[in-house]
Amino acid sequence: MRIIKLISILLLLQGCTLYGEFEHISSIPNGTPFNNLDETSTDIIWTGLKIEKNTWYVDGALGYETSSEFEGRNPYGRIKIGKEIKTWD
Repeated sequence: MRIIKLISILLLLQGCTLYGEFEHISSIPNGTPFNNLDETSTDIIWTGLKIEKNTWYVDGALGYETSSEFEGRNPYGRIKIGKEIKTWD
């Protein structure tokens, strides 16, 4: 029975990626792109889990905003669901 549980967990985790990333968001029409103005930009550190299967993916993450410009309080949550349309080799 333990082997079946282990195999099930391995199948579920197939295609999973644990990651950390830094993201800078800034307003293009309200200033120079990639600016660091407090009123038009923010920086967020994310850590999350991305699951991929047959070109579909689900990405969930928790983030900590470092510049205090978003409304609300830390931590922030993010979820993305998508499909890779085309990959270049």
